[in-house]
Amino acid sequence: MPKIVNADDRRELVADAVFQVIAERGLTQASLRNVAAQAALALGSVRHYFENQAELMEFAFRVNSERIHLRALDVLETLEQDGLAATRNGLLDQCAGVLEELLPLDDERRADAVVHMEFMLDARTNTELLDAAQDDYRATGAIVGRVLLALMESPLAVPNLVPVDEAERLIALLDGLSLRMVLQPAWAAPEQGQATLRRHLAALLTP
Repeated sequence: MPKIVNADDRRELVADAVFQVIAERGLTQASLRNVAAQAALALGSVRHYFENQAELMEFAFRVNSERIHLRALDVLETLEQDGLAATRNGLLDQCAGVLEELLPLDDERRADAVVHMEFMLDARTNTELLDAAQDDYRATGAIVGRVLLALMESPLAVPNLVPVDEAERLIALLDGLSLRMVLQPAWAAPEQGQATLRRHLAALLTP
């Protein structure tokens, strides 16, 4: 009896091969042929699931973005279900715990961040990735916005915070930390990134 292949699983396997090629050799080397070799598949098998290079790259970009954001959403939904902590340190732990999932603090998150940066840079000039990049921006903004709104509901929050302004500042901080931690790991250890994020969040709370 022939083996039944799940198409979604096979597409995810190919996406994982894209990530491995990008991490080791860069986005320019993620050709259909190289990806097929990385996945130990025939080139025709990859073309069975993806018509062309552009379709494969957009799919892989969206998988990468989804994995990053789902980690944060899992923690965020727990925060929203459990309710806000009554203490300053507890609230800091809750909010930082969500946003830290967007930072390259361990091997898994660093690997995802490396691939994510390659895709985002390519989307600057590659119109075929533009929609995926815009969806990625919106997903990050939604998570940051929900964290800030939760924090601002607490009586511990500094009064008169402007959500849009604070969201822009926080996204810029997360982007900068991610970039620094990926490109300069000797100068930006995970502990430093966590401390910087927490100092920023602490400034949004009353002493």
